[in-house]
Amino acid sequence: MNPEEGLEYAREAPLDRDYLVLIETLVMDQIPLGTPSAYAEDWEETERLIARLADRGVGTRIEHLFDEQGMRWRVYLDWQDPISFEWQMVEQEEQSAARAVTRAALVWYYQQELSTANSQPPDPWSYFEVVERLSMIRELFNRSLEEHPVLSAEAELQKRYREAQEKINALYELAGQIFDQRLDGPKPGTMH
Repeated sequence: MNPEEGLEYAREAPLDRDYLVLIETLVMDQIPLGTPSAYAEDWEETERLIARLADRGVGTRIEHLFDEQGMRWRVYLDWQDPISFEWQMVEQEEQSAARAVTRAALVWYYQQELSTANSQPPDPWSYFEVVERLSMIRELFNRSLEEHPVLSAEAELQKRYREAQEKINALYELAGQIFDQRLDGPKPGTMH
């Protein structure tokens, strides 16, 4: 199923065997053999799911609610999007904490898939940020040890420092060239 269908399924489908197989396959990265773990019913299995989410950079917060709608559990999952670096969040309510975590985990997975499918290539500003950061690193590196007395006294250390300096300079030059290419339009002779 495509990411949109997967996200709808994750939000609406019953927490049955098929749902748990998807949790095991997509979130836990396990090959389901036989009966899937009871993530939505067994708290120990839910804790394993929470630990796996943490391994993948996802924070989990659980809240117990009691109001005119009755007693229920709300789960918040939050993570930093690997493409935009913006913080994302999933909020899910169920009758038990285990069920809420289980549903939120699959919603998180498909939101990630949807984000990846809709991602755009980096804009020129992103390339400029890389060039700017490499420039700062290069300047700091050059100023910090270039005239330090230890480098004068230790030939091997000075040799390795120079090698590292050359690599940083080459990386800076490469990033600058790539940035320039992204800003340029089509080259003469490439248009038909």
